[in-house]
Amino acid sequence: MDWRLLPILLLAAPSAIPPTHIYTALNGRPRYLDSFLFCLGMQTPLSPNTLNAGEYPACAALTNGHVFRVENQATVMYLQRLARTGHLLTLEVGYGSPQRENRPLVYAPASALLSSLIFHGTIDPYVLITILILLSSRLLSIASLRARTAPSWHGASEPGVQGDLLVLLAEDGWIRLKGAVDDLKAVTSGSWLSRRPHNPRLADAMDWTARLLVYFSIVVLANASDQGKMGLAVSILLGHASLALVNARTEQLAMNDRIIKVSQLPGSVKKYSRRLEMAEDLVKEVGRSDFAVRLGIIKPDTDRQGQGAPDNEVVTM
Repeated sequence: MDWRLLPILLLAAPSAIPPTHIYTALNGRPRYLDSFLFCLGMQTPLSPNTLNAGEYPACAALTNGHVFRVENQATVMYLQRLARTGHLLTLEVGYGSPQRENRPLVYAPASALLSSLIFHGTIDPYVLITILILLSSRLLSIASLRARTAPSWHGASEPGVQGDLLVLLAEDGWIRLKGAVDDLKAVTSGSWLSRRPHNPRLADAMDWTARLLVYFSIVVLANASDQGKMGLAVSILLGHASLALVNARTEQLAMNDRIIKVSQLPGSVKKYSRRLEMAEDLVKEVGRSDFAVRLGIIKPDTDRQGQGAPDNEVVTM
């Protein structure tokens, strides 16, 4: 095998979920500065369903017993990361901004690459053209993502009303979301990416062109010197690793100007030996059981609270 082809093979290798997709899902609407974030698999199309592995968990409002499913893939992905089997984890939702302490680490590989190009005596023109093509690809991808993640409809506003949601995830992971109803709607309702952006044909064209440009950059890189190929490959590998590390260290989710994070109050993590015990504990706390009946956690004939009138309506899991 000719090791000089390794940089080209690395750049051409697809990725199931590139770390740039996860980074965007965790940190909210992307910024154009994120165009400098390079990683492996940049040509992989963004499929929101890969983030949450196709799971749309059932969710119940403990305040009124209404039951629905969380369809926001980014939110479900974040809840899946935190969920632990047999544990009820309480999260808080409110206004806030993404974590900023990890950003220097994310942009470090790109900064090092640009510095080497600026201060190096001679610049390989093919490497420079490859970088410009990749930057153009990322710019188009970011522009499309910004159009698809623009704030959308989340139902009627309910100012001042507090909400309390119970989310049942796979493998008996249970999440409780607390916050203002408007904030809860902003992070749970609808899809993460809008299926109908302002100009869908333009967004689709930008996505298609962005993926095609990555393959063009591979063709151009094949003509670069071995030193230039290895330098760019190392920079992309470092960018991939830094993104993966930052994603692993991110402890909160930013979306629509809201933040979801683990509650710091006592009792935010509770362990139960059975799901029924968790449900009975919540029924005692909130004073109603219709949400548990509709989620199928307890049987209608065991409802002792008599509140909410579930009418034997059960949402199958």
